[in-house]
Amino acid sequence: MADRVTPQEIVEMHRLYALYGNYAKVGREMKRSGSTVRRYIILYGTPQIVAHTFKEVVRE
Repeated sequence: MADRVTPQEIVEMHRLYALYGNYAKVGREMKRSGSTVRRYIILYGTPQIVAHTFKEVVRE
C-alpha cells in the first residue's frame, strides 16, 4: 500500500501543476501517479475536510 499524501505534498502538487500544467509530469517528479496528482489538484474523491482546507490554503 502506498504512503498517504501529506498536506505538504498537496501544496507542492499545486505548485508544480501551476508550473507544468501536466498531471503525469508532476507525478513523475513527486514519485506519485498522475491519477493521484489529478485527484488532489481537482480535489475529487478526497475527504471533505481535505478539499475544504486546501481550497482555502491553495487559492487558484
